[in-house]
This record gives sequence, structure tokens and C-alpha cells, in this order.
Amino acid sequence: MVTILIAVYNGETYLKEQLDSIKKQTDNRWRLIARDDGSSDRSMQILKKFAEDVDNEVLIYSNDTPSGSAKNNFARLINDALDASYVMFADQDDVWKKDKIKLCMDKMKKLESKYGKDMPILVHGDLEVVNNNMEIKSKSMFKYSDIRHNSSLMQLLVQNNVTGCTMLINKALCNGIAKAAESPDIIMHDYLAAIYAKIFGKTVFINKPLVSYRQHRKNSIGAKANKNPLYLIKRILKGKANYQAAMKRSQRQAAYFLKIYGRQMRRHMTSGFEEFVHYSRLYRMPHYGRIRFYFAARAWKKGIIRKIMQFLWG
Repeated sequence: MVTILIAVYNGETYLKEQLDSIKKQTDNRWRLIARDDGSSDRSMQILKKFAEDVDNEVLIYSNDTPSGSAKNNFARLINDALDASYVMFADQDDVWKKDKIKLCMDKMKKLESKYGKDMPILVHGDLEVVNNNMEIKSKSMFKYSDIRHNSSLMQLLVQNNVTGCTMLINKALCNGIAKAAESPDIIMHDYLAAIYAKIFGKTVFINKPLVSYRQHRKNSIGAKANKNPLYLIKRILKGKANYQAAMKRSQRQAAYFLKIYGRQMRRHMTSGFEEFVHYSRLYRMPHYGRIRFYFAARAWKKGIIRKIMQFLWG
């Protein structure tokens, strides 16, 4: 059975549509855990009505002290699901393709039959990008945002390629990341899961849309049209300070990952450990030292413009 985690905050506009898409899954072997982060709209009523309308188990929690972000709310949810065999993540404003659970679980079962259930495994896929009226803007977020399907560890450290609302993780991975997920040094739960799976487990990509990824003004993160000249101009105008702040966040995340998992990494990794350590300290180095590292470790973001910004500001 899959445990679906949904972080909710003032989501009444689209929440019912997301819940309905979960209800319509071809694989109905799921339970839902929801955490409301102090909504002032009808989100709680929508969740309770959904719980009444389905036969599946639905657990609804309301944070007495709001977590303050989707990232923190999902971190709490991960710790709610430590008994789960398999975990998926749902954003409150998306719509799942009806075969999402089945496709992901089929991949998961094949990998577990090969590597065993003790191996941390992450399954993820593509998304179609839609507007608030569900009109398709792009049939592939990976093409729309110009992101790699698969990344080396060093490429992953500079640019995450896993979208949380497409993820399926097994118990070994969920329990592995739970202790670190709430740290302020972790950028997002999907980024943490991607790094953990890359080092300690296995990752597989499903090359088809699993989710209609709705874009609107209140998106916490959202898809970026990185091939659009206007978007790239906006990125450039935001300037060096914003870019370097984002890079430093990824380096602090690596440093925290080392703090929590360093001993385990040293025992497990046959190569790449020293590069990981070097990356976690990169923000302390002068510009020429950082650029030299990017070349040596092949730690470049995807896309010509991204590479230019990384070369100039990284």
C-alpha cells in the first residue's frame, strides 16, 4: 500500500480537484495523510468531506504551530509516515494522471525484486505544465525547464532534477531522510531524497507525464521556462547576489548532509566523497577556485545560459 502525503495551506481553490484525481487512481491501494498548516479558508472542510466519501484510510492533522512553509510541512509528514512501505507526495494544486500510482509501483517492484527492499529507491517522472484552467503550456516540464533526466552526483548538487509531486520512495529511503528533512539547511524534501538515493540507493525516471503541474501566482516553486529569453533576462537582472545566494544554499545543504550522513557516506562510496566534501566548502573559496572545481568535477548546470551565469557568478 502507498501512503500519500499532502501538505495543505489555503488550498481550497484547487484542492478538491487534486483529491478527486487521487480517488480516481487505477491502483486504489493507498491511504492519505494530510497536514493543514493553519489555513483560513475551507481546506479543512474539503479534506474532511473527502475522508467521508472514500473507503481508504484518510488521516488529517492540523498543525497547532504552523510550520511556515510547504518544505517544513512535508518534513513533518515524512515523520508521520515512518511505518509506511511506500510514500508518494501530493501538491494541493496539481492533478494526477489516473495511472500514476500503478506506473510508479510497477517500477518500484521491479527494482526491489532486483536490489531488495533494504535498498533506498526513488521513482520519479515527467510532468505536463498547465495553467490555472488546466490548459497545457508544455507536455514536458523537463523540456520546458531544460532539466536533465539523469544527473551525476556533482550535477545533482548544483541542480536538482527530481520533482517531489512525481516521487515514489520506499521505506528504506523515507526512514533514511526523516531525521534530516526538517533542518533549515535542507532546501526541499525532494532535493534531499534525490541526493540520498543517488549516494545510497537507486533512482529511476519514468519518461512520461505523471502529473498535470498547475502554474499560478501562488506556486511555492513552479516550473521555469528556462528556454524563454524573457525569463532568462529576468534571471540576469536579478543579478549576482541572488544567484550566489542560491548556490551557497546548495553548498550549505551539502555540508549539512555530510554532518548527518558523513560516516555512512565514507563507508558506502567508492568514489566521489572528497568531491562532495570539496563542494560543501566551495562558498569559502575565491571565484577562480570555484570555477576550477566546476571544471574538474564536471559540476555544471544544464543549458548554455545557466553555464554562463555559473561561470560568471557561481
